[in-house]
Amino acid sequence: MSTYNNQETQEIPLVKKFPKLKVLPHVNLINSPTPVEKMMRSSEILGGMNIWIKRDDLTNSKYGGNKLRKYEFVFPHIQKKNKKRILTVGGLGTNHGLANVIIANDFGIKTSLFLVDQPLTHHVRENLLCDYYYGADLNYSKDTKGAVYHILKDLVTDWSSYYLCVGASNSVGTIGFINAGLELAEQIKKGDIPEPDKIFIAVGSMGTVLGLFIGLELAGLKTKIMGISVLDENLNSTKKLQKLIRKTMNRLRKIDKSIPDVSKKLFERFSMNRSFFGGEYGRYTYEGLEAIEIARNDGIELDPVYTGKTFSALVDFCRNNPNAKNETILYWHSKSSVDLSSIYNNVNYKDLPKEFHQFFDGTVEIDDKAVHCIRKKKN
Repeated sequence: MSTYNNQETQEIPLVKKFPKLKVLPHVNLINSPTPVEKMMRSSEILGGMNIWIKRDDLTNSKYGGNKLRKYEFVFPHIQKKNKKRILTVGGLGTNHGLANVIIANDFGIKTSLFLVDQPLTHHVRENLLCDYYYGADLNYSKDTKGAVYHILKDLVTDWSSYYLCVGASNSVGTIGFINAGLELAEQIKKGDIPEPDKIFIAVGSMGTVLGLFIGLELAGLKTKIMGISVLDENLNSTKKLQKLIRKTMNRLRKIDKSIPDVSKKLFERFSMNRSFFGGEYGRYTYEGLEAIEIARNDGIELDPVYTGKTFSALVDFCRNNPNAKNETILYWHSKSSVDLSSIYNNVNYKDLPKEFHQFFDGTVEIDDKAVHCIRKKKN
């Protein structure tokens, strides 16, 4: 049984703008609206910029970040289908997987994580220990192909299971970020923040950035979205972007035909930058580590895999564009800021399934390129 409720669904920005959408299954997981704040020190360090932050790290006190916005629609959708178990895939240190198991517990839904290789870091280890603590069924495959095989097998044998795609970026989860875009529009209207000229945001499984695009477009804002890719191109290609936005718009317009189909305007507002990727998912970059240090001056903790790379793109833009000083720039912070150290520091890795011991006992070493980046930065 869920510990959350849906009593305030009619008050969310999406339903206030399009009342017919109140029929969408929804629960309130978010401490909304998440704050918008000026990054005073970062703005100063980068030469007198006007940099703001959207604090989606504060979405939920149990585990924050952008995934919770998607789960507001995904979990009641799963409940409506009477599913009892979620199957999802990700890298060894997947934030989506950890967020999923934490929130799913509150809905009485079990979670099976099918995890694939990524560069081993301390953060990866910490998330694995937390996955175990929160009760995830942990399954290891060296690559996505192996994980998909086991997921398909489970779906066939267990009809109570539900496959939740990477990052919860399906046409249901994406709706959560349409609501987020409209939430930002309300904050702009109230005067909490000037209308941004540009938003810098991480692009992984695409649901976050596509939902944000739709929300901004429906709100009539002019803001450009600077998507910073953290995945290989075959995982968030233009073709996949277009497929997801069509499915999402179709889902909404089946309920309310008055909602305009904004699909064709995607690339007028959104651009994808792959220059800060680092060549492999989870790979640290020197630029990302530098960006982490800059953001710390404002008390903001970034991570090297997603948000550090995104903020490094913002830093590069400010340094190399003379007109940047004349713009309002918003960084959308999608990483959870909840401190889980008291959990992962008290879990023994030997309690995890044996196939995961290799990531703790020295069989698989901490990624040497990540270490090299840190040493280079220190020197």
